[in-house]
Amino acid sequence: MSRASSLESPAVGTSSSEFIVPCASQDPRPAAPPPADPAPGFALALSGGGFRATLCCIGAARFLADAGLLSRLRYASSVSGGSVANGVLACGYPGLAAEGFTGEAFDRHVLRPLVDRISGGSLKWKLIGNSWRTAGRATRTEVLADAFDDWWFDGRRLDQLPPQVRWIVNAANMTTGVGFNFERDVLGDYVVGWLSTAERPTRLAEAVAASAAVPGVFADVHVDAPFPCLAGHEVRLLDGGAYDNSGIQPLDDVRDACLVAVNAGGTFRVGQLGRLPVVRDLQRANAILYRQSTGLRRQVMVERFQVWEQAQQAGTPAPRFGRQGVLFSLGTRMRVSDEWEEGRPEHPEWREELVNVPTSFDKFPRELCRRLVYRGWWLTGASLSRFHRELLPAALPSWREVP
Repeated sequence: MSRASSLESPAVGTSSSEFIVPCASQDPRPAAPPPADPAPGFALALSGGGFRATLCCIGAARFLADAGLLSRLRYASSVSGGSVANGVLACGYPGLAAEGFTGEAFDRHVLRPLVDRISGGSLKWKLIGNSWRTAGRATRTEVLADAFDDWWFDGRRLDQLPPQVRWIVNAANMTTGVGFNFERDVLGDYVVGWLSTAERPTRLAEAVAASAAVPGVFADVHVDAPFPCLAGHEVRLLDGGAYDNSGIQPLDDVRDACLVAVNAGGTFRVGQLGRLPVVRDLQRANAILYRQSTGLRRQVMVERFQVWEQAQQAGTPAPRFGRQGVLFSLGTRMRVSDEWEEGRPEHPEWREELVNVPTSFDKFPRELCRRLVYRGWWLTGASLSRFHRELLPAALPSWREVP
């Protein structure tokens, strides 16, 4: 009888007594970004949710640019639709740096290329038009990666991303059952171990496509590479949202940055059930599991924020558990300061419309793009001005229309 793999789990009904164990080899490790000056730096956690999330997340980054804080960005972790925003931001970063990270530079190098594509054509129909390629050896996910390259990434590799920021694109490893990270320096997870991107050159588009490969719609991504603890198993990746749709976990140990966590994922509808019993129950169970996992991650992170705030109020160093930051969802109802509210309307009449935008890569009307960008911008500014006013400039930034 062959020895059972350490990757098997009794939780799914196998007879093995072994559990998933971390890979003993934890090298190479990603390079730490340079410290922000002044401290603290900033970290973005950008959730999944199709182009709805892409636009809301880019709105959060635009606020940092408008507030003069984008030069202090040191970490950007993302899933699915948020990974599109992360990739476009990474590609535009050299131009931003050359022009002083201004809001106008952000619009020119990041926002306009993103909105022009999303409002000017349908990525979904672009994929359908290229579906003939799947009759050969290409998968739908490879076609998606090529579409990302054509629209935004232009063949850029992970190792070509700017070193000033630790860029993290998250997928879910179906082999190990944990999150799989694509970074500038490394790729892998804590079970199979890590490889240098010099050993396994990887396109940014491939990483983003793996992060966005929704099960049942796109094929899993096979990463054929000699991971140190693979033990004869093949790495197979799907949508990072299957493991952590928030993109928060890779930032758990980050203590030198203020976290801005953007949740633009799907909305759980109370009492909304389908008619077909088996399909209805499977879909509902999946939605409940998703709601539980994201809810627990948010709850823990809020508790960490509260610990940090209590230490600040007491004038004592924050314990290791504490974190500085803010977290919000697309549909968050937020009490804001009078200073922020002046001239920066929330537009609560948009909330229901925006949270119900389908999770898709279809064409979005330009006005819808504008509203989603504004929502991400407004929530970021409202939350930072309420909880971390000391990090913002004396004069709070005002909204500039999407060009």
